[in-house]
Amino acid sequence: MTGGPDPDPDATAEQHADAEQSPVAGEFDDPSEHIPQYILDGLDRQDVRSLEAIIQYSRERIEELQAEINEEELADDDEEVVDVDVEASPGWTRVVKKVPCGKDCGGCPHGPYVYMVKRTGDGLTWDYRGRADER
Repeated sequence: MTGGPDPDPDATAEQHADAEQSPVAGEFDDPSEHIPQYILDGLDRQDVRSLEAIIQYSRERIEELQAEINEEELADDDEEVVDVDVEASPGWTRVVKKVPCGKDCGGCPHGPYVYMVKRTGDGLTWDYRGRADER
């Protein structure tokens, strides 16, 4: 069996959120249908102790990915967070902030701009949505 397709890195935040709408743990009819084949191949070669360690690691990783994004992570020193909505879209946080242009123009920071943000890997994934006044 093969797993589903890899996520589209060019998809919008809504498309990512829709793709990530999945059953909660234990609600898959056949979990192997949602796991890439190369991972299934590796899992099939593991003993019980290793599989238990994989389960523990997976649970901890899920907790990390679902951890709420705190405001300190949302702006560099020269940026100003204007608004944060953690319930904007499942798995995503809506952030409105002002940012510098990097040109020492005297009008910095500019914006505000809207971003959809989610925790991925070891950091945050940002999806720019446009000026806040255009939204």
